[in-house]
Amino acid sequence: MTSTIDTHAAADAGGQPAPDRRRSVQLVEFTAMQGVRYSVTLGYLKATAMADPALDAACDFRISVREQSGGEQATKELLDTWDEPFVVALTVFFWNRAQSLELARQVKERWPDCRVVVGGNDVSYQQEPLFAEAPWLDVLVHGEGELRFRDLLHTFLTDGDLAAVPGISYWSDGAVVTNLDADRITDLEQVVSPILTPVYSDEEITGSSMIVYETNRGCPYGCAFCYWGGATNSKVRRFDLERIFAELDRLIRLMPVDATLFIADANFGILARDREIAERIVELCERYDKRLIISTNWAKNSNDRIVEIASMLHAADLTGAITLSAQSFDADVLKIANRANIRTNHYRRLLSRFRELDIPTYTDLIWGLPGETFATYLDGIEEVLSAGGSPVIYPLLLLNNTDYSREAFKDEQQLKTRWMPADITNPELVADVVIGHSAMTTEEWVRGMEFRVSMTLFQKILLRCALRVLHSTTGVRMVELCQQLWTFMLEHCADPFMRAVARDVSAVYRDPSVLDVALLKTIIGSQAVVPEEVHYQALLCRAVRTERATADLLDAAVDHLCAWLAGSGHEVDRALVDSALTLDIAATTILRASLRGDIAEAEFAVPRRGWDLLVESGDVPSGLDASNQGTIVRGTVWAPSRWVDFPISVYALSIWHGTGRPLHDLLFALPDRLPDAA
Repeated sequence: MTSTIDTHAAADAGGQPAPDRRRSVQLVEFTAMQGVRYSVTLGYLKATAMADPALDAACDFRISVREQSGGEQATKELLDTWDEPFVVALTVFFWNRAQSLELARQVKERWPDCRVVVGGNDVSYQQEPLFAEAPWLDVLVHGEGELRFRDLLHTFLTDGDLAAVPGISYWSDGAVVTNLDADRITDLEQVVSPILTPVYSDEEITGSSMIVYETNRGCPYGCAFCYWGGATNSKVRRFDLERIFAELDRLIRLMPVDATLFIADANFGILARDREIAERIVELCERYDKRLIISTNWAKNSNDRIVEIASMLHAADLTGAITLSAQSFDADVLKIANRANIRTNHYRRLLSRFRELDIPTYTDLIWGLPGETFATYLDGIEEVLSAGGSPVIYPLLLLNNTDYSREAFKDEQQLKTRWMPADITNPELVADVVIGHSAMTTEEWVRGMEFRVSMTLFQKILLRCALRVLHSTTGVRMVELCQQLWTFMLEHCADPFMRAVARDVSAVYRDPSVLDVALLKTIIGSQAVVPEEVHYQALLCRAVRTERATADLLDAAVDHLCAWLAGSGHEVDRALVDSALTLDIAATTILRASLRGDIAEAEFAVPRRGWDLLVESGDVPSGLDASNQGTIVRGTVWAPSRWVDFPISVYALSIWHGTGRPLHDLLFALPDRLPDAA
């Protein structure tokens, strides 16, 4: 598309635009991630627009990536840095919707003539509710925005007719007008690289804790809860491989050590060439002597290629846990979710292969899927735990443009939702959360959310080995043991602060407004290191703050479980359980020291039959340094050490599935003595 921009980009005698007459185009994204200064979405918009000579001459493009935690003050400070902008464009997701629309409102209040454009997954194809909510917006771009934004800028600069731009909605004579859909971009080379063009400086890349990166677009699956494939069920389109290699070279050369490179493909590993991409990442990290955290959305139907790629990245110390995406193990639930073509029957085989390679995994599950009962929910978690996996459980969010969000489906399944923080302790992460349906009451939903806290705290970190022994020797399901531990936390735990936090969890899922922020601040300070799962952070920090506190808590928890099992007619081998507990306490000792950066060691002694059980179940890595002589296995673990050298789930160290860093500066900046808790 070409355009003559005589009235908006004055030229000097040499035919070049006068710098002081270039129009200000501000591109904004609010992020929930700390330390992120790079936006791939805004980078694409700027790079593709700047590749047009007329737009490059007429406009001055500026990208602002701001953390949401700054609130109103951050918004004001951002606006104060701008002279009157010509266009402000915002990328909108459910987590930044409110802040983005408020910024847009203030822009129109200050500069009524500024054109405000929005796009993104949360607002695409939502023109009627969006413009009713935010009538100050000028244009909504649906779907892929790079070419549409370029066309819009030409139209704005020439006072052209918006009716000629496909794939947008806008105000016209007091009514919202929606043009015909734009074609999906089939040739991704039309989307100009923000990495191979002067969009981001070296300093900006070096200063970002995470880089989001695409090697392809599209998802062949049509999961009913997901906008990615559910709304599009699209063919995978690929960026050119040589372009990818060149981009990765610059990124890896510049990224800071321990930064995250998040490959934002829907199914990394689905294409044969993904192995080449992984090989190049490993090669570049070696060349530039760089340790990064490589994170991605692994292919839904995990396969041998996934194992090979994951093994390669793991061997190079570039990845944490690998995702095994299940969401549910109930056939009827998966059918309702239009996910029956994503296989779960080879889950144990894959988990076993990863365990043989000492590669950690975690398994995504969603609580609240239509058709899921509390019983089938626990059955699915038991499937993961009994196989030695690590469940990561999310509440179901009703996302725009998904099959679940359609009125007919909501009526059919009797969906009940609540507008609330998707993470109950992060007030900025508000979404439409499913809290009930025809197979799940709201009270059952609360019980399921309580359970995930208990399981994450005890099965993944504090009592992982003792719970395995109890489960294997009594036949009682792991989920039942975790439920009993939640009862222990609520009613019998001697630590008043842990008891109070557990009760706050129970209360706040019934009524989010009663969140006891003061209690959480008493335990973890004025601000959580990561503003999510703060209840979990508080419980973990309190539990492992000192060796004595951990030992007292775990001894009492095991006493409670053994008494309950005995009362239910089960015979408990207490000596074997206590020996497994020495491994759990050793793990917390190393966790405590590793996060402090201290040097420490911890010993354990486990009977041979218990040791073999724990190794076979994946609770203890097979390479853990231990004596293999005699009937007792003895060993010592040291800190500092990578978490795979002792039995702690990677997810227990961090709510971000790759590293223990988020808790690093938190656990031991805490007082040993706290005021009495209620």
